[in-house]
Amino acid sequence: MSEHLEELRKRLYKKDESFDARLERPNLAPHLEKPPTQWKEGDLPPVMTAPIKKNRRWIWISLLAVLLAAAGFYFFLFYNSISARRIEIDVTAPESAAGGEKVSWEVLVSNHNKKALESVDFIFEYPQGSEVLDEGVRGLRTKKTLGRIEPGETIRLSFNAFVFGFEGEEKEALTILEYRAQGSNAILSIDGNSKITISRAPVGVSLELPQEARTGQETQIKINYVSNSAGPLKDLILELETPPGFLLQSAEPEQEANGSWALGTLEPGEDGVVLVKGILSGSELEEKSFKATVGLRSSLGEFSVYGQGASTVNLRRPFLEVDAKIAGSDSYSARPGEAFEVEVTYKNNLSVPVQNVVLEGVLSGKLFNEKEIRVTEGTYLSSDKKIVFNSASAQKLSQINPGEGGSFRIELAFIQNIPVKTSADKELKPSIHFDIKAGVPPQGYSGTDLSGEDTIEVKIISRLQLVRKAIHFSSAIQNSGPMPPKVGQETTFTVTWALTNSTNDLRGAVLKATLPAYMSWKSRTLPANSPITFDASSGEIVWNVGDIKAGVGYISPAREISFQVGFVPSSSQVGDSPELVSEVRAEGRDIFTDTLLQVSAPPVTLKLEDDPRVDEGHIRVVN
Repeated sequence: MSEHLEELRKRLYKKDESFDARLERPNLAPHLEKPPTQWKEGDLPPVMTAPIKKNRRWIWISLLAVLLAAAGFYFFLFYNSISARRIEIDVTAPESAAGGEKVSWEVLVSNHNKKALESVDFIFEYPQGSEVLDEGVRGLRTKKTLGRIEPGETIRLSFNAFVFGFEGEEKEALTILEYRAQGSNAILSIDGNSKITISRAPVGVSLELPQEARTGQETQIKINYVSNSAGPLKDLILELETPPGFLLQSAEPEQEANGSWALGTLEPGEDGVVLVKGILSGSELEEKSFKATVGLRSSLGEFSVYGQGASTVNLRRPFLEVDAKIAGSDSYSARPGEAFEVEVTYKNNLSVPVQNVVLEGVLSGKLFNEKEIRVTEGTYLSSDKKIVFNSASAQKLSQINPGEGGSFRIELAFIQNIPVKTSADKELKPSIHFDIKAGVPPQGYSGTDLSGEDTIEVKIISRLQLVRKAIHFSSAIQNSGPMPPKVGQETTFTVTWALTNSTNDLRGAVLKATLPAYMSWKSRTLPANSPITFDASSGEIVWNVGDIKAGVGYISPAREISFQVGFVPSSSQVGDSPELVSEVRAEGRDIFTDTLLQVSAPPVTLKLEDDPRVDEGHIRVVN
C-alpha cells in the first residue's frame, strides 16, 4: 500500500504528468430492495413453515381450554354454593306509630340459592319498652326454629307488640337469621333491623305553674296526665324532677318511699292529676324548671319513658324576706343528740318602712329536744312548738326601713334516742318553718300579701351501733380447753359481732379486727358460709356485711355473726388477761344523708365480761 502512495506522490510533482487515465471505477454497495408485501408459497424454506403453524395452533387450543375450565369452575361454584347475597330477609313495618299503638312486623325469608339452607333459626328482638302480644314469648327476644328452607322457598313470619316511647323517639327491632349450608357444620348468620319513629307519646303529660313565685312562699305544681294508648297501660309510675332550692311541703296523692307516684293501670283515654306544693328559694328573677315523666321501670331499674312534660317559673323576692341557714347552708344533716345553731336573717324589700314586724318559726315533729332550745331576743312557746320574735322582745322589729334587715340566732338539739317502731320511722327530716309579716301594713299596701316564708329541713343521720362479746361456756359453737387457760394447752372461744341500724338504709357495711400472733383462726363460723375472711399473714378478720336496711335491730333482728378462735398461752402470760381479739371497727354509708358512718368496740380480753359463767378464777392464765 505504501509503494502505491509513493508512486502517486512522485507523479504529482512530475512535469507534464497527466491524470486523465483512471483506474477502474470503484464498486459501491448495491441498494437494498424493499421486502415483498406478501409472502409467496415457497419463499421460505420448507423445513421452517410447518412447525410454526403447528405451535400456534396448539397455543390457541390450550388458552381456550383454560378459559373454558375456569368458566366451568366459576359456574359450578356460583350455582352450587350457598351465598348470603342470595338469601333475602324482607321486613315490612310502619315507619311511624303512636306510642302504645299495636305494631306488626311481617317478615319474609327467601332462599334464592341452588341448595337448601339447613338448621335455620330466626331471632327477632322487639324494640325496648314494647309489650309483646305474641303467645309464648317472654321478654323482648324470641327465637323461631325454621328447620330447612328449600331452594326457591319463602317462609313468612309475623311479630306483634304494643310499642311505647316518648314523642320523636326512634325504636329499633333487630333480626338475626342463623343457618347451615348443606353439607357443612359451620353456623352462619345475617343481621338486620327495622326502625319505627314514635309519632305521639302513649301518655300525655302537662304541668301547670304560676308564671311567677315569691321566694319562700308556697307554690303549687299541678301535673296532668292522660293515656293516648289504644290499650291499657299497666304499672305506670310518675316521677317529678324538681330544681335546686325546692322544698316539698305536701303532695296529693302522697309520694311513695322512693319519691315517685304509683299510677297503676291507665285505661285508654283515662286521665289523672297529681298536686305538689313546695317552697322555692333562689335569687331574683331566677328561672326554676320542673319536669314530670310517666313511664315503666323494669326489674333491672331501667326506666322506659311513655310521656313527659316540663314547665318553668320565675322567682321574685318577697316584700318581706326571711332566710334560715344552718352552718351557712340551706341543708344540714345531724346525728341523734346533736346540738346546732340556726341563723335567721330578714330584710325589707319594700320602698317604704314597715312597722311592728313579727317573725315566727314552727318546729315540726317530735325529735327536737325542747329542754335544749335557746332563743335570744325571742320566746319559745312549748305548747305550740313555736319560736316568736316581735317588737316586744326585739326592739329592732318595731320598724324596718327600706332595704334594711337583721338576724336572730336559735340554738336547737335533737333527742338522743330516736324511736324506731315501724317501717315508717325512716329517712326522718324534721323541719322549721319561718314566717315574717308586718303588724301594720304600710300606706298603699293594704290588702297586699307582704309576708315572706322559708323552711329549713334537717336530715337525721342513721345510728349504726356495734356490739361485741366473747364466750367460752354455753356457746352456740362448742368450745374446748381448760378454763382458766393453761400454758401450752389450747382453749377456744366464740366471738360474736352484732350490728343495729336505726332510720336509714346503709350501703357497703364492713367490720374489721385483728388476731394477736398467739391467737389462731379455727375456721368455724355461724351462720356457716358467712362472708367473713381471715388473712393469716396479717391476722386481719374482715366481715363484708353489705347493705343493711333501716330498722335492723329495732323492728327486725340485728345482723350477727359468730366465729371461733383458739388461744395457747405462753409462760410469759401467766397471771395476765390477754387480748383475744383487737378493737373491732365498723363502717357503712348512710344512703339518705350520704354520710360515712364509723363505729368501734373495744378489744375482747380473757375477762369475758359477757359470759355469765366466768368468774374471777377463770380470767387469768395459769401454769
